[in-house]
Amino acid sequence: MGTKPSKDIMEFMEKYSIDSDEIWQVHGTSWVVKHKALERVAAEQNISWDRPAIIEQNSVDGIVAICVFGKLGERSEWSIGEAAPKNNKNAYPYAMAEKRAKDRVILKLLNTHGTLYSEAEADEFEERRQNPHVTRPSDILPETEYDQNGRPVDNIPEPDPASVRKLRVADQKPIFADLQKEIHSTTSVRELTEWAELNKNRLGSLKPDWQQMLRGVYAEHLAELRKQEQGDDMRLAG
Repeated sequence: MGTKPSKDIMEFMEKYSIDSDEIWQVHGTSWVVKHKALERVAAEQNISWDRPAIIEQNSVDGIVAICVFGKLGERSEWSIGEAAPKNNKNAYPYAMAEKRAKDRVILKLLNTHGTLYSEAEADEFEERRQNPHVTRPSDILPETEYDQNGRPVDNIPEPDPASVRKLRVADQKPIFADLQKEIHSTTSVRELTEWAELNKNRLGSLKPDWQQMLRGVYAEHLAELRKQEQGDDMRLAG
């Protein structure tokens, strides 16, 4: 891990149960925390999220900017996450922009923004920790669960092989971007699950790793929608 963490870093690790393999040093002075660790801390601290706002989207050029709003008790913070070819090597800019914005909000709410950075902030952070490395879908997105028959659980259904068109990767890219945007545009669990059934064959036209990425985006958005609807039900009941 390089030099010994400062007192502030050690206190952060102890307070939020951050393991030594979830934090590392870059540039000799900066400390980077794994996205999954921040995601876990956010859940443990009951950080809640309002609906994000898409500021900019250019599917063709892979440029996305998303503003995310989070709350911890009475405190609220917001931050913008950006993904573009110049700062993102991945094929899923919507997910990366959202991760960057969320992680920045988490660090702000924990009073560590500027002291700690998320691994999602820059490709070089992860590369310095584990080089050579290409960010995997499981690094920033929930992994898909499958039942004993190999079918996705609570996710986009398997496509119908007879209805799937095989496309060139160049032709798959805009479909991938459109599917991401469509997932994020749904505003209820019912709308999202209906979308999944209608678009399973479009998903099947993509290469396997892109399918897994979108399943991760779907699972994360489904969890957020359920949490929002549960909150709405509690407010109505109160």
